[in-house]
Amino acid sequence: MPLILLATLTMIAFASNSLLNRMALAGGHIGAAEFGTIRLLAGAVMLGVLCLVLRGGIQLRGPARITGVLALLLYMYAFSTAYDALDAGLGALILFVVVQITMFAGGLLAREVMPVRRWIGSGFALPGLALLFFACFTLVPCL
Repeated sequence: MPLILLATLTMIAFASNSLLNRMALAGGHIGAAEFGTIRLLAGAVMLGVLCLVLRGGIQLRGPARITGVLALLLYMYAFSTAYDALDAGLGALILFVVVQITMFAGGLLAREVMPVRRWIGSGFALPGLALLFFACFTLVPCL
């Protein structure tokens, strides 16, 4: 699949994730912790199925597993809790930027060679996120 199509599908998935979070939490029908737990369990089942189908088994050992699990738990519950107050569009924007910065930082930590385009993209993303937070918390009550 061409890169533009994959990027577009990824952005649609992130935006859909934000809309589903907001819809679930805005009506007060479910709490953030409960919704996060449902998402976590559904994701674990799907990941298990993918590992079985694509790799023939599930590997639960390794030192990086604990870090990954803790990071996922933090993300899941923080994201669900944030949607009690955030608009879906603002949440999606924050998520897009944070994911890009996280992937860039992960590449740097893994000592990957970073092409100029990635530096430029991160050069826009990080100041953009800082500007968004500055605007939300000082100029306009975004939350």
